[in-house]
Amino acid sequence: MPIYEFECEKCHERYEIMVKLGEDLPKICVKCGGNLKKIFSPVGIVFKGSGFYTTDYKKKNTESENSKESKGES
Repeated sequence: MPIYEFECEKCHERYEIMVKLGEDLPKICVKCGGNLKKIFSPVGIVFKGSGFYTTDYKKKNTESENSKESKGES
């Protein structure tokens, strides 16, 4: 179930509410009865480490294969 963040337009109270798929989103503030609006936030993805690109998408030619090819040519 996704968690959505809402803010009341009247009292500016913020809520994080878990909503089932297909269920209607809440529209009324529990505290004051004002209208709720959905808050959109950036996705929190962090790629840590220096090897993300090289370990996942590295070319198949390695230095050892390159040295074998050069020895065979001479």
